[in-house]
Amino acid sequence: MKYLFVILLLSLTIILVCLISSVETRESMESQNADIEIVVSRYNENLEWLKEEPFNKYPIICYNKGPNEEFYKPNGMKIVTVENVGRCDHTYIYHIVNNYDNLSKHIMFLPGSCNMPNKMNKARRWLSEIERTDQPVFIGLQTQEGIQSELKDFQLDDWAASDEKNRVLNPESKLKLSSIRPFGKWFQKFFKDVKAKYYTLGGILGVGKENVMQHPKSYYEDLLQELNDHSNPEVGHYFERSWAAIFHPTDKVTFINELG
Repeated sequence: MKYLFVILLLSLTIILVCLISSVETRESMESQNADIEIVVSRYNENLEWLKEEPFNKYPIICYNKGPNEEFYKPNGMKIVTVENVGRCDHTYIYHIVNNYDNLSKHIMFLPGSCNMPNKMNKARRWLSEIERTDQPVFIGLQTQEGIQSELKDFQLDDWAASDEKNRVLNPESKLKLSSIRPFGKWFQKFFKDVKAKYYTLGGILGVGKENVMQHPKSYYEDLLQELNDHSNPEVGHYFERSWAAIFHPTDKVTFINELG
């Protein structure tokens, strides 16, 4: 009887230890996941890719710019309806302006069309690097002399959505041209002689709170004015090539050549 009691006591102790360990592990994971937030800019995509890892591990805010709500909505996802202006670039700055005092440690900005293989691979790699290092990361294309110099002549007259579902709903391709062009002149107005060698395409962007907070809220409010009056602005493509300059200085950011 004595031995039975000892065995029972040991069994209860083991169960209790396992329960405590499980709770601590879950709390640790929840705390870690809370450090990363995913912000999605959606128009007409179904967002089924949010069911997959690593996207299904994190809090999600979806900015819905489309005329419907026919998309996957995981439990806990916050949905914000916004006007269809400025493409995903507007969404990202809009999120910063409206959450400036309550930003997550890491924000992963993604387009609703992240199901496209090239975008999916890049987004997964970016999140993986943030998870591994817990540090700001920038994965993009590298220039030798800097984006202001090497992309100075870039300008675009026409562009249509890369996602087929979006093109069906909105086939517009004529861009609202920037009042300052080409890219080099526009860059000079907003960022002067900021040196940035990397840029990212496809609407994939991860940024650390510490980099955002280097500038006052008014800085982002001014940038937002460039994107809030048309659904297909040329300046959106300028922003896409300027994120490393927007969040400059980037001393603590790890830059990775996506072609390397």
